[in-house]
Amino acid sequence: MTDPLLSVRDLVSGYGSTRVLQGVNLDVDKGSVVTLIGRNGVGKTTTLRSILGSVKPTSGTVTFDGNDITELSPEKTAQAGIALVPEERRVFPGLTVRENVEIGRIGGRRDIEKPSVDEIIDEFENLARHHESRGANLSGGEQQMLAIARALVSAPDLLMLDEPTEGLAPSIVKQVQRKITELNDEGVTILLVEQNVQVALDAADYVYILDKGQVVHEGPADEVAESEEVLDRYLGVSLAE
Repeated sequence: MTDPLLSVRDLVSGYGSTRVLQGVNLDVDKGSVVTLIGRNGVGKTTTLRSILGSVKPTSGTVTFDGNDITELSPEKTAQAGIALVPEERRVFPGLTVRENVEIGRIGGRRDIEKPSVDEIIDEFENLARHHESRGANLSGGEQQMLAIARALVSAPDLLMLDEPTEGLAPSIVKQVQRKITELNDEGVTILLVEQNVQVALDAADYVYILDKGQVVHEGPADEVAESEEVLDRYLGVSLAE
């Protein structure tokens, strides 16, 4: 047994006097896709932000690649090898695709050679065709791909994705899902927050279900997908044909 790439233990976190996370525990093994799912407002995004350091935990620990990163700033966390693609995408509307990706090279790891901007853009067919288009002129799916590309150019060991298919047409959702699988096949470790339960379970190796700021169920994705009781109790959904 090898140690997980990311380990979160007894994480308590929130905003001001509002406690959102009530002691979250989760592990992400190197090379895996781990999905964090749950109803709206249960703390999924707060978990990612607490790992990144943009929300400071009240207690608990976050260990990454054997190092305690609990107190690190987002900049230091990025330098350690973690990248977050936020739910809002935060594409710079006035900058071109190329310029948006170039910004991603500013942060991230400094101990290895980062991929070139062209190398990353070429991995995304739509971006390669529109590399001089401004962010504001891209479709929602293209903006999502651009946000992922901007994160990848920082050469992260762990890519965190927050609701990457939100608001996208079904055909674009499938494109994003395929991209997640491709990235993982290339060796990228992924922690995914996803409201689309079917996408989340199809993409993941392992699943954590969050409710009221705590992990209430966990297990291999195929086992969770087959448990109608678990899906109904914690998510209020059914995947039955």
